Amino acid sequence: MKAIPESAGKDTVDVIEDFDCSTQSEAYNLKFKEWRSRKENPFAFRFKANKRETVFNDSRGFETPSQASEEKRVISRLMFILGISMLFVVVTDNVISRAVAVLFGLFGVDIHVTLFSSTMYGQASSVVSVVVLVNLIRGLVPVLYSQKKLKLPMRTGYMSQVRSSVELINAIALTLIACTIVCLPTAYSGSTKEIYEFFSNSNTEVDLWGQKEFVSYAVFSILVFPALEVLFFNGPMFTALRQFGDPFAIIVTVTSACLLTRDFREMPATILITLIASVTMLRSGTIMTAIVVHIVYKMYNFALIMFEGSSSANMLLKRNMFMIAALIAGAVISGLIYIVRKKMKVSGHYIALYHSDTKPAMLLAAAAKSFPYTAVAILCIVEATVKIYM
Repeated sequence: MKAIPESAGKDTVDVIEDFDCSTQSEAYNLKFKEWRSRKENPFAFRFKANKRETVFNDSRGFETPSQASEEKRVISRLMFILGISMLFVVVTDNVISRAVAVLFGLFGVDIHVTLFSSTMYGQASSVVSVVVLVNLIRGLVPVLYSQKKLKLPMRTGYMSQVRSSVELINAIALTLIACTIVCLPTAYSGSTKEIYEFFSNSNTEVDLWGQKEFVSYAVFSILVFPALEVLFFNGPMFTALRQFGDPFAIIVTVTSACLLTRDFREMPATILITLIASVTMLRSGTIMTAIVVHIVYKMYNFALIMFEGSSSANMLLKRNMFMIAALIAGAVISGLIYIVRKKMKVSGHYIALYHSDTKPAMLLAAAAKSFPYTAVAILCIVEATVKIYM
């Protein structure tokens, strides 16, 4: 049963005290409320008023304090941080990556890049080193920027209290199911090598890499880059968005991650994986669950690349068996967890809700129309459209 806020049906509104954040530990709730209560905090949603009370304004006369205007003000500020962070990622992929390659080339490193292409050429080890460096910058800067601006306590910005270790297992199972579902339509299309381009973001000629370069980049792609992405989307930014309820934070996070792929082919998988990561993080209580979800997804795609790269005559059979086994394993594990919970009558409150007179769709519309988020979203869509014709 979902908790009903004490403010329901009352004349007094206090969004901080009324907010139902019982999905996390008491220590988390205390730190979160302390952060929101700081008067100098421009990103905290604070509104306390009596619905029957009116305030006299010299120019407008008597008026009732508006909760809706405060919602839009804080949402706009949060979306500004998100928009700037996303813009940095787009600029890094299209401009900074080339600038770094040119800079290294000026210092004698064997690496080259053309004006109209982001693909890097040169010595394999040099290329991989620059690509890894650029991707680290691409991932770290948004994380550090959001943390610096929001100033959330570490244990609040990055959920770390494990509430249910079973949810971690369930998250892995759901990820295996999701991976198989999003891969099945393309697995038999005859163009799987193009769909599962694990190294598509490397902007290099992967065919020229040696085993050392291949393994090095694979490790970073599977373990490090996904973790940085999660730390941004499911870290302080997600926590700050939770002020307007977990559904709001999840929708904004999933939409933003989807847009940032800038590839219509990758969007369905990104939506599913980011959704699973966000929900299971809330249910388990720790951001490590979201990180594991993204790592499992990367490992799954890497495994498919390995199967497709094999010259074995029964490559298709092995790949199909792998996908079927992953689907069955995920379904069985998740199903067993569901059955055990039903029999043990285990229930819990995992999603924090926000109650307002403003419709959820209006809050999301306010987020979507915020500057520069709207402009960055358009840029992402345009780039994704251009990729179709390239």
